[in-house]
Amino acid sequence: MVWLKTLLLTLGAFIVGGAAVFLALYLDNGPLEQVFGTQTRTEAESPVAEHHASSPPAPLSESELPPVEQFNHIPKTKLYDDHVAVLMYHDMSSTEKGGDIITPDLFAAQLDFLRSKGMNFITLEQFRSFMEGAAVPENAVLVTFDDGYENFYTTAYPIMKERGISGVSFVITGDFSKKAMVYTPHMTRQEIQSMLAADPNTEVQPHTNHLHYKTSETTDALTAPLVKDGVKESPGEYITRISGDLATCIDQLKTLNKRPVDSFAYPYGLYTPEVEQVVKDAGIKYAFTTTLGLASRNDNPLAIPRINGGSPLVSPQRLFASIYWENKQPGHNLYLPDEVQHSGREDIRSVDVHR
Repeated sequence: MVWLKTLLLTLGAFIVGGAAVFLALYLDNGPLEQVFGTQTRTEAESPVAEHHASSPPAPLSESELPPVEQFNHIPKTKLYDDHVAVLMYHDMSSTEKGGDIITPDLFAAQLDFLRSKGMNFITLEQFRSFMEGAAVPENAVLVTFDDGYENFYTTAYPIMKERGISGVSFVITGDFSKKAMVYTPHMTRQEIQSMLAADPNTEVQPHTNHLHYKTSETTDALTAPLVKDGVKESPGEYITRISGDLATCIDQLKTLNKRPVDSFAYPYGLYTPEVEQVVKDAGIKYAFTTTLGLASRNDNPLAIPRINGGSPLVSPQRLFASIYWENKQPGHNLYLPDEVQHSGREDIRSVDVHR
C-alpha cells in the first residue's frame, strides 16, 4: 500500500496532477471533499536537502505553482495539537522586489487568513515550553524573521502587534550600527529596546555576529574554515573563531533581551555536526533551519524545520495549504516546492567584508 501511494503521488506530480493525488489521499483516508474543489497541477517534487546549501535556479512564477483556491473553502477546524508551524520570513518592502521580500499587505493577509482558518499564534516562550513537554493551543504557529532587518521593527512588528501576535527576530549583532556595510538597514539597539519594552513577548535571538556571509556556493563563514592569504584555518582555529563569534552575539543580546538567549537560526540554513556542537556548547537549546516541515518534540532541537512564508509567491492560501499538507503528508508538500521554500537572493556582501 505504501509503494502504491508513493507511485500515485509521483504520477500526480508528473502527469495528471489532481486525479492521482486524489487517489493517493483516498488510500490515506484524508478529507478529500474539503481539499479538492478543482483539479490540482504540480511541478515535479525536488527533495529537500537536510542542509540547504545555495539558492536554486530562477524562482517559479505563480502560474507554474499548483492552484490553492480550494483551500478558501476549508472550514476552521483542528488540524494538529502536537506540532508547531514555524513560519520563516526575511525581508519586507512595498517597493523592493526579491525572492525573500514580501509586501506588508501580503504579510498582513497571510496572518489574517491563517487566523480565519483556526490557526493560533504562539510566542517563542510558549514554543520553549512545548519542546519541553507542555501543551500549546491546537494549530499552533510561531512567526520568525531572520537577519534583523530594520523593516522588522518599522513594518512587520507593527502589523503583528496590531493583531496581538508576538514573534522572534534572529539578528546579526555585527550589523546593529547604521554604519554597517549592508545593503538593507538593520535594527539598532535602541530600536530593539523600544520594541521589547512595548511587547516583552517579542524576542531577539542570535543569527551570528560577523559570520553571515558566503565563502563559496556551498559554505559560509560559520560552516567552513576561512582561507586568508592562501593559508587555511586549522581545525582548532576554526572552532575558536566561530565559538567566539557566537559568544559575542549572545553576550550582546543578553543586554537587550529579558528572555533567555537560547535560540538560534543558521545563516542560509547551513550547518554541520561541528556547528551543532559549537551551538550547543554556547548554551543554545533550539536552532532553526530552512528545512521544510512542522516542528515536533521528536525533532532534533538543534535542527528545527520551518515553513517559508516570506516569498512573494506564497499567497495566504498557499501558506495555509503548505501547513495543511505538511500535517497530512510530511515531506511531500505539493504546494510549496523546494524552489519556493528556499527562494531568496544570494548574500550581497563580499567574502572579505568582515575579515
